[in-house]
Amino acid sequence: MTVLFASDLDQTLIYSRNSMGMDVSEDELVEVERYEGKPLSYMTKKSQSALWKINESAFFLPVTTRTQAQYERVTGIFEGQAPRFAVISNGAVILENGQPIKEWSDGIRQQCVSRKTIITELLPEIERHFSEDWVLKVREADDWFVYLIVDRACFPEDKLDFYTETFKKLGWGMSLQGRKLYFMPESITKAGAMEYIKKRLEASYVIAAGDSLLDLDLLESADYSMLASHGEAVRSAVPVSGHVQKTEKHGIKAGEEILARVAEISLQRK
Repeated sequence: MTVLFASDLDQTLIYSRNSMGMDVSEDELVEVERYEGKPLSYMTKKSQSALWKINESAFFLPVTTRTQAQYERVTGIFEGQAPRFAVISNGAVILENGQPIKEWSDGIRQQCVSRKTIITELLPEIERHFSEDWVLKVREADDWFVYLIVDRACFPEDKLDFYTETFKKLGWGMSLQGRKLYFMPESITKAGAMEYIKKRLEASYVIAAGDSLLDLDLLESADYSMLASHGEAVRSAVPVSGHVQKTEKHGIKAGEEILARVAEISLQRK
């Protein structure tokens, strides 16, 4: 029996200084990502060790909204080489041995074009709806989706539901994560990419983990899932199925809890 562990990275398994919480000492931390010569993301040593051991009983599939360049910076989560497969760009791209699977991304691109959920269609709508007072930067992620860097102090959170519904009608999902406001085409999902890998590996059981609204389709598609209690999805009070369990711990310690549970389940099903 092949168990697939499909997990989001940021604020699920790895954490920045700002997101890790206070319940951790410096001695417990290990750097897993460096950017422009400076440490950027961390795990606890306990989490890193647990993740490496999981490879003995399950296939680890990173599933992230990061682009390929951003994903490749996170070297400290792997013991030796990276996993054979990785889902990046929220599911628009699947890497196999570090290279994008062309047939997968070509299919996603065709869906986006046919539904007119492409960046050139989106940008005029962003300009029409959003004030420059709180939009600091507009960034495109490898021509797949867009995210805004926003000033949270000025961001009109009381209008978030209105904006979400407005862009949903246009075929775009929205997700506010910290200072980033994502706009994701409905054709691009973590769950769809995970299902592709599940078939390739002939996996019989899927454990998933995540923290944001962009992770919910992945968590719902798995057999058992862990949802980090500190994340956007829990704060939004979105209803989830019974097989999706919230962590008791918050911050970087939630990562430890997730990995301990994954180890327990995967060993039972080995």
